[in-house]
Amino acid sequence: MENKIYSTTDYKSFSFFDGNAKIKPTKVNKITESIKKYGLINPIVVDQNGNVIDGQHRLEGCKSLQIAVRYFVKNVENINLVELVRDINSVQKNWNNADIAYAFSIHSPNKDHYKKYLDLIELGINHSTALESTSFLSQGEENHNNNYHKFKNGNLEISDLVYEKVIGLVAALESSSFERKIWNKAHFVRGLLYMNKNVDNFSIKRLFDNYKNHPQKWIKASTYEEHKKSIVKLYNHNNKNPIKVMFG
Repeated sequence: MENKIYSTTDYKSFSFFDGNAKIKPTKVNKITESIKKYGLINPIVVDQNGNVIDGQHRLEGCKSLQIAVRYFVKNVENINLVELVRDINSVQKNWNNADIAYAFSIHSPNKDHYKKYLDLIELGINHSTALESTSFLSQGEENHNNNYHKFKNGNLEISDLVYEKVIGLVAALESSSFERKIWNKAHFVRGLLYMNKNVDNFSIKRLFDNYKNHPQKWIKASTYEEHKKSIVKLYNHNNKNPIKVMFG
């Protein structure tokens, strides 16, 4: 059956499964318009049981237009189905980070860690901020080192303690006067946590208060080193006991 393209209007013969990306209505609408204009260029891919491996949104577009779905069959063992789907979409960049995390949260030995990640993303922090904060806050304790390679390969680790710490950090940043576009960056979070851990008597509250009263003293930053310098400059404004930090 493999390598042969079939065609059908029996949409019920196909099914979605837990672990694949969730259907995005906006993406369905775009694909539907494209199919209406050009037809279905790329057939969808299903396994021998009709589970959609690649092409969920294209299938929904065909259903919406009530036209035949072109597809071919890829024989795959059920135990390898989610891994295959994840690899296809991550390589082709069809999935975003939330899609990858969702797949691992359903079918993975580390699923509880990915559920925590999704909870953190629901708080409104971006992917890099989530990885940076969980990695930094675990140093010296659980010794986790989260990076994109580990995340993408199912090896994300977020202990309960680190999870609670990140929630507390996000709550503090949310309630501060810092704008989200400033603090919701991996380099800012890393710089802030570095100061808190390595600088004697560093007070996050003082930093927050200084920004509230003197926002003009914040210098726009892009890199990690630039964020550290901006934090120090703002912190030291009107400070009788300025902090000193090594850069570079």
